[in-house]
Amino acid sequence: MRQAHYKTSPIPKSQQGVTLIEVLISIVLMAIIGLGAAFIAGRTAVIHRDQNIHLHTINQFRQQLENSAQCGSKVVGTNPIQVDIAGSNVQADCIVKKQVFTVTALDGTTNPNNGVASANVDVTYAEIRVNTDDTFVPVKVQMSP
Repeated sequence: MRQAHYKTSPIPKSQQGVTLIEVLISIVLMAIIGLGAAFIAGRTAVIHRDQNIHLHTINQFRQQLENSAQCGSKVVGTNPIQVDIAGSNVQADCIVKKQVFTVTALDGTTNPNNGVASANVDVTYAEIRVNTDDTFVPVKVQMSP
């Protein structure tokens, strides 16, 4: 006795595995897209961390230059200092420079020889930068007036 099927399949026998292949291909494509998204998210996290360290470094250097506690009060030359950035000690170089400028006061006329007074002004200023050997700070910050 032969069994008669109630409904016949609308898919021919030669195409019955096609749906499985389509599903496998879509899974592979979704995996590739997922790996790409994970890579981009990882790179974004690293860039964000580096930017935060850079911003924190700039703020600490500004504070050092404004307070002049460690940096500005030293003699002319290079002075090594340590700055606390995000819980890590960063080696920085404080460079105190001295420069002479000539200042001329003018009387406000168009006369080419209108200089009323002229004098030399000594200016001492500090420059601070991350030591090149330090590996914690990704972007080597240098601040000077």
